[in-house]
Amino acid sequence: MKKSIALVTGGSKGIGQALCLRLALAGYQVFSASRSSKLDSEINDITQLTVDLSDGTATQSFTREFIEHYGIPDILVNNAGYGAFFEWGEFPEEEINLQIQVLFSSPVQLCRAFAPAMAQNGRGLILNLSSLASLYPLPYMPLYNAGKSALSSFTESLTLEYPRYPKFIDFRMGDVRTNFNASLSKQINLNENLNAAWKQIDKQLKNSICSEEGAAQIHQCIQKMRSGTFYGGGFFHRVVLPKINFILSNSIKSHLIKKWYNLL
Repeated sequence: MKKSIALVTGGSKGIGQALCLRLALAGYQVFSASRSSKLDSEINDITQLTVDLSDGTATQSFTREFIEHYGIPDILVNNAGYGAFFEWGEFPEEEINLQIQVLFSSPVQLCRAFAPAMAQNGRGLILNLSSLASLYPLPYMPLYNAGKSALSSFTESLTLEYPRYPKFIDFRMGDVRTNFNASLSKQINLNENLNAAWKQIDKQLKNSICSEEGAAQIHQCIQKMRSGTFYGGGFFHRVVLPKINFILSNSIKSHLIKKWYNLL
C-alpha cells in the first residue's frame, strides 16, 4: 500500500525535525524541505529536499518539481521561519523582504500550489505554523509579528473557502526551546531598551517546552483532521494567554506587554 505523503518545511532542525520523525514513525513518507541538507535521523522514510524559501522563484520551482516527482502531498506543514531583532530605524532593508518571503509569501505559494489539487482529490491537510506573537507581539521583531499575523489571517480565510478539503489549521505556537534565538538576525549594538527586552525574550525561550513536546502537540492536532485555530507551548501560552486575550483591551494588553519586556 502506498504511504501518505507529508511535506514539512524547515524540517532539518528544531520543531520541524521532531515533527518529521513523528510523522515518519506514524507511517508517512516524509519530505523535509529546508536550506540545510542535513537531517539527524536514521529513519529511512524521511527524504531531505533543499530549497531556499527566502527566494520566491526558487519556491515556485520547488513546488513544480515536487509535484512532478512525488505528486500532491497529503499533509503540508509550513513550519520554516526565523526572526530579526532590530530597532525599526535600524532594521535592514534586505531583512524586510526576507522576513516577508519566508514567513508569509513562501507558505502562500505552497498553499497555492497544493490546496486546489488537495480539494480536487477530496483529501489533505495544511497546517500553517503561526505564533502566539500574532496576539502578543514581541518587541523589536515587527516583521516576525506581522508575518505570523498575516499567515494566521490567510489560513482562516482559506478555511472559509475550503469547508471540506483540504483541512486548514492555524497553529499558534508559544515559546519552544530551540536554537531560534541563536539563529535570528540581531542588532549588534543594543541600547538599554533592546537589551532589557532581549534578556526577557531569551529567558522565556530557555524556560519553555522542548521541540519534541511542541512537535507532539502539532502531531496530535494533525491527527484530529479538522480545520481550526489551535495553540501550542506551555500551559500559560497554550491555555491562559489565548483566553485572557478576549477580555483585555488593546491599551491594557499593550501596557502589560511593555511591562513584561521591561520597556516601561
